[in-house]
Amino acid sequence: MADTVRQPIRWMRENVFVTRDGVAYGIWQLDGQAYGLGTIAQKESVRAKHQDLFQALTGEVMLLGLVTSSSPDTLMGKLLQDVERPSQQWLEECSLTYQDLSENPSGERLYFLITPLSYKTPNELWSNFRRSFDLTVSEIARLPIRPPAERAFNTWKARMSQIEKNIPATFHPQRVGITAVRWITDHLVSRGADVSLPYEHRAVTEVREWINPSSCLPDPLLDEGGLSDMPDETLPQTKLFKRRFLKVETGDTEPSYQQFSIMGLTPQAGFVFPGAEFINFAASISHDIDFALRLVITPADRVQAKNRRAENNLKDQYRQRQSGSDSIVGGSGEIDKSARALQEYVTDLSATDREVEVAASIIFSSAAPSAEIAMDEMKDLRDLYTSDEWTLDVPLGGQEKLFWDFWPGSTISSVSNEFAQITTGRNFSMGVPLTNDLLGMPHGFRFATNVTTGRFSPLLLNLAGLAENDISGSMGFLGELGSGKSVAMKTVASHSIDRNAQMVAVDHSDNQEWAALARSLTRANVIDFMRPDWSLDPLRIYHHPTLRVRETLNLLTMMLGVSVKDDEGVVLNAELKKLLNKDLEIGSLSQLRHHLGSSAVDQADRHVARRIARLMDVFADIDFGATFFDPALPPMDFSAQATVFCTHGMALPNTDELNNAQARKEMSIDKTMGRSSYAYLASVGRNIMYADDAQETLFAVDECHHMTGSPEGTATISEALKTGRKHKGAVVLGTHSASELGPPQLRGLIPQRGVFRTRDTEMAKQNLMWLDPSYAIEEYVDLVTRDLSPMDSSGTVPLHRRGEGLFRDHLNRIGKIKVLIPQAENRARTVLTSPPRARIEAQP
Repeated sequence: MADTVRQPIRWMRENVFVTRDGVAYGIWQLDGQAYGLGTIAQKESVRAKHQDLFQALTGEVMLLGLVTSSSPDTLMGKLLQDVERPSQQWLEECSLTYQDLSENPSGERLYFLITPLSYKTPNELWSNFRRSFDLTVSEIARLPIRPPAERAFNTWKARMSQIEKNIPATFHPQRVGITAVRWITDHLVSRGADVSLPYEHRAVTEVREWINPSSCLPDPLLDEGGLSDMPDETLPQTKLFKRRFLKVETGDTEPSYQQFSIMGLTPQAGFVFPGAEFINFAASISHDIDFALRLVITPADRVQAKNRRAENNLKDQYRQRQSGSDSIVGGSGEIDKSARALQEYVTDLSATDREVEVAASIIFSSAAPSAEIAMDEMKDLRDLYTSDEWTLDVPLGGQEKLFWDFWPGSTISSVSNEFAQITTGRNFSMGVPLTNDLLGMPHGFRFATNVTTGRFSPLLLNLAGLAENDISGSMGFLGELGSGKSVAMKTVASHSIDRNAQMVAVDHSDNQEWAALARSLTRANVIDFMRPDWSLDPLRIYHHPTLRVRETLNLLTMMLGVSVKDDEGVVLNAELKKLLNKDLEIGSLSQLRHHLGSSAVDQADRHVARRIARLMDVFADIDFGATFFDPALPPMDFSAQATVFCTHGMALPNTDELNNAQARKEMSIDKTMGRSSYAYLASVGRNIMYADDAQETLFAVDECHHMTGSPEGTATISEALKTGRKHKGAVVLGTHSASELGPPQLRGLIPQRGVFRTRDTEMAKQNLMWLDPSYAIEEYVDLVTRDLSPMDSSGTVPLHRRGEGLFRDHLNRIGKIKVLIPQAENRARTVLTSPPRARIEAQP
């Protein structure tokens, strides 16, 4: 058939369309596979899935990989979705994000599979000819054009269903109709000139009528070389030779300048997988490069006859050499080389019963508002391929033909046929064209930019949305000092609070960075154990009698170093139970202390009770004790949106002291107080989280080794991780190494994981092991130790490299990210943790 010269689609019904030539096609959207930051085993798995796809299809196949930019309006809707009564601060953040995305649009690559539903049998070729002839006559005579017969549609639909069954489920084939075809064709004629409208998938429903899409599909005006832009005087031939691009116009948009290249040569020495993904290369640069694959796939058993003919030709050449000249110049070297290549090819084709031959034309397109930009972007892509001995040709005079090769329903051009590469399905699968390294959720706040590939996209998080879908929203961040983990945690907290969540945080920093964050965001409780303004006395802050008794007993037994089985624990429990029966009116720990030292206690228990009172005196007199024992302090206000416990200066026991009974007895008062306080704070945070199941709660513990260092703190955090989802709560932990998150059982409960720069090799392996065991390999150890937010010679991280890390989302997808601090200036200041530079006093 002749090359396509005009828009070919004439009829469409559901996901079946028929061209002017009478050929029917089916069209589907396919999902890409996570690939960019995979291990060798994971990449091999993705390659194998592609091999299954190519071996499942036969005949002509068209695969489109088109880059779409997400409009800021679409993302604005995702930022505001499910936020009831958004705060003024959140509306400001959304507005600033809108401005940022207007200047730096993001998007993704969409994939479409298009394949003929007609077989090239004599009957079907005759039917196609009749439909094409009837259309031509009707158009010339201006007669009504008849749609395809119902019988033909039923046949096509049955074949379409069979093809769909053969497509591996991992690619999630979805039938698409006229909406998708309109989006594809509009994109092809306007790419580069305008930002592509976002594509929204619409399910195809069964209909009984054909539609004529001619009026809603563009019929572009194509100007190869942009001759209409040339001055009237004739340009030198050399300049005409350089005008290898296509100017595309429709009248509705600004002209689009596009350049097309097609793969010409492959490395002579072959290539190694992974590392030579000859189609996926295009995803590694930031330019919007589209690709079209025009494939002819033939089962191996049908290729055997052709291979036998090639073998016979080689035998004839050998015989001619043997009977010819005795010259050793030239000899049979080239024939030997061809014979080896044929032998290898036949062996590859015979590897499995499902193997196929793929004749592939691999076409790439760049596009821009000007020809110069389009050609520069294509040059970047060609340079990338050339460095690996691949060749991309930009055929002069073939730009218009390659444009139509992207169009659904077009006849494959003579240029594409000329450059077709012949290989097996397994070898072609090494190109891994269908990849999408997506991270995060469909909507939520913008936490980071996904920089896994050259195509950057926003990473959205919605912790409450995960809980509503029965998935834990808890997160953990690991990295060395200054790597960005605390900034990541506070960015999550800032956005969550602005979206009406409440926060509980444990802040061990000397500069009280989390306290500053909370105060700047909302009305906050800040409990500073060194300079307390609020009381955490369990008898004062809790109102439910059972909760008051349980929390008081837990706090005092740990603080006083007694067991509930000891005499002191038994007496303390007995006196507190009187609160339940209203036999005792006590409203604070201070009053309890006085009660235990008084004659109001039963005679039999008085000696033990006074000993408890004297132990309480010891802790009430130290500086940390005022938070629990000073009756003049107001009780903590549970109605505040944020609560921060500042624990700077607190000492904690080491592992040896906790594991040895004698060492526990001899622990200093500071360590005893610190241990009991941390365990108690974890319990308070859990109770805040559980108070209202409709209220999203963030429980953030930075430098969490201070809390996981005690069995009690570990137990409380584990419980919050296990049950927080039911109460719309999420735990966010941050520390330096995975071992500091707590025991393996606790670490395994955290679904969303981030690893930031860790220059110590052993610690990097440990952190990667927690991220995903398959990533604890040299390739990613090197990435974490050397190429995440790398420091320059002065020890400073360049601004554009700050916040880099590896992130594993709730679906276990892993990618490289760059954390984005809030856009609002007041929010940005509070999430940054770098200390201020020293001020230089002016000299007199």
